[in-house]
Parts: sequence; structure tokens; C-alpha cells
Amino acid sequence: MLTMLDNIREHGSRISRDGESLFGEFSGTRPVNNPGSRFVIMNPYGNRYWTELTQEGRELQARLLNEVTHFSELIAAVSNGLPPTAFEKITKNLASVQREVGQGQPTYWKTGEEAKEGFRKLIDAIVGELAKYYKVLSNEAIAIPDTNALLENPRIEAWRFDGAQVFTIILASTVLGELDSLKINHRNEAVRSNSKALIQQIKEYRGRGSLAEGVTILKNKISLKSIAREPNMKESLSWFDASNADDRFLATSIDVIRKNLGHAVFIVTQDINMQNKAELAGIPFCEVPNLSSFKAAD
Repeated sequence: MLTMLDNIREHGSRISRDGESLFGEFSGTRPVNNPGSRFVIMNPYGNRYWTELTQEGRELQARLLNEVTHFSELIAAVSNGLPPTAFEKITKNLASVQREVGQGQPTYWKTGEEAKEGFRKLIDAIVGELAKYYKVLSNEAIAIPDTNALLENPRIEAWRFDGAQVFTIILASTVLGELDSLKINHRNEAVRSNSKALIQQIKEYRGRGSLAEGVTILKNKISLKSIAREPNMKESLSWFDASNADDRFLATSIDVIRKNLGHAVFIVTQDINMQNKAELAGIPFCEVPNLSSFKAAD
């Protein structure tokens, strides 16, 4: 089962490949200080200026800068709970990646091959530092269903996911709020009825213990937790809209990932728009378990 780290590692690999093209095929450098010059320019970032890129090089640079910005924001969102030394290393390397791709500051890299190797090492260092805290510490996965997933297949005690023999289902506050609204306001009677039934089912699970701490749904297989608080959108991705329920749900998912670095975390949805947003955010997702899963579990 793919984890957030798998997605980050693949994203980093794509950036490395594009960076190798930018530095190996289009980039060059020249000395900051000309030989014999009476004046010596000192710069903390290096002693060589980048030469001007061709049009093709500038186009690649623009695409790569966009990818690096997106990559950096995602890394920052999932790493801001790490120990300060780890967070500082990651932040410093992300800044170096952005600076070298932008080519607006001097560099210490002298040749294209040296730049390609240096850029790859920067990306590897970022992913490697994050991977220290993403080691799978448990076989237990975490599934975060959206509202439609619960309405589509409400028998969560029968849910099964490939590669996740034991998992915890987390109910986001956004989802619980939507269910409460749907049971009253939806124009379709069946949706209202299903929402009411789901809420009643969740209340029955609460009878087994604290949902905030987690209750057992199926012994040694499925447990259930709920999150009472809305996510802090300032700690998530900048393109998430706090007024959009889907974006708040995804922000909650990132928060869960950040707090459970040793687990595989994925959202459960069959909503194509939600899947597209999750893919952009680097969040793994699974389809809602189908009816055959229920029949097999009966």
C-alpha cells in the first residue's frame, strides 16, 4: 500500500530528473570574480554566476520552479512536527533547491555534471531526512473516509483493504458535520435516512468507549476514532480553501499523516474531484470497498 512517503519519494525523483535536464543540458556558470580583478565579490551562496538560459531552458526552469514550490509546500506541511534539527535540515535544503533552480544567486557548482550531482543530493537529503521518521512502526494502517464513502457503503465492520489487515477508521469532524446536515437538509429522503442511520450507528459505537481514544469495531482488525476539531488550515497547503468542506477534509488528512508518521494513511473516496485533489496534495487514496467485500465478509 502506498504511503505519503512513497508519493513524496516519487515526486522528488521527477524533480531530480527535470533538474538533471536543466543543469546538464541548458545551464552554465562563469566566475563571479574575473582573474586579476582589483575587486573581489564575496557571496555566501557561491563564487560563480549562472549564464543566461535559452528559451527552452527557461521554459523547463519555469515548470521545475512550479514543481519545486508544490513539493516544498507539501514537505513543510508534513514535517513541521519533526524535531527542530530535522525540520531545520529539511527547510535549509528546500531553500537551496529553490535557489539553485531559480539561478538568481551565485552557486559553487562549476560544471553541469557537478550541478546535476549536487541537485540530486539535495533532493535525496530532503527525502532521506523525512524517511527517518516515516519508517513503518506498525502493521496498522489508517483509513479516513469522506462522507460519500460512508453513505455508499455504511457497513464499515465489513470493510477490507488490500495490504491493510489491521486498520483504524478515522471520522473527520468535517464528515460528522456533513452527516448531521444531510440527515435534515438533503432533498433526497433516502440520503436523509441513510445519514440518520449512520449517525445512530456511530452513537452505538460510542457505547463501547471513547471515540476520541478509539473503540473496537472488529477485534484485531478494525477500530474507529473520531476527530472533534476542525483542522488548522494555516498548517496545511496554501491552495486549500477553508470555506470548502473537501479542502478541510484533506487538511485533516494531512494533519493525521503528520501525527502518524509510522503508519500508512490513506483517504477513502470514490469522488473523482476528491481523488484529483488528493493526488495533487500527495495524499494516498483508495476506492470505497465494494459490495463483494461485504458478501465475502458475511
